[in-house]
Amino acid sequence: MNIRVFKSDKQSLIEEGKRIVSSNDDAKYLRKVTIVNLMLNGASASSLSSSCGETSRTLSSWMKIVDEKGFEALRARKQPGRPFRLSPDQKEEIKVTLLSDSSDYGYNVWDGPSLSDYIKRTYDITLGVRQCQRLFHELGFSQIRPQAFPSKDHEEDPRREELKKN
Repeated sequence: MNIRVFKSDKQSLIEEGKRIVSSNDDAKYLRKVTIVNLMLNGASASSLSSSCGETSRTLSSWMKIVDEKGFEALRARKQPGRPFRLSPDQKEEIKVTLLSDSSDYGYNVWDGPSLSDYIKRTYDITLGVRQCQRLFHELGFSQIRPQAFPSKDHEEDPRREELKKN
């Protein structure tokens, strides 16, 4: 069995780990700190790996990171994603536009293709139809298709009867 020779003071790491566990709300970070604390108090990485669902290599890696860089290095870093094409102000303007009549802007109905065209003409930003459908949902709208035929209270078109199967 390999016994780790610590670069940092083991007792100070144990105390810092206890302090972090009692004062933090980030669950993933707390889990890592707790496991490292168990290892600092004598549990082996191989014995903990089966009960915590991580490989012993991962646990040893966490221990090495804490030893060299401190507990703060175990914290998950924010991963930058692709920036939004539309600013929050533009989205708010689009929401106001969608609440108005689509014929004011030259469209029959507000749907994915019409919204895509509107955004291209207004903001010079190209969004696909599917992205625009997601934008509808994000802005709190649901896409309801207009009825193809009038409701039963209205007179039926005589041509419609000709198209029905016998």
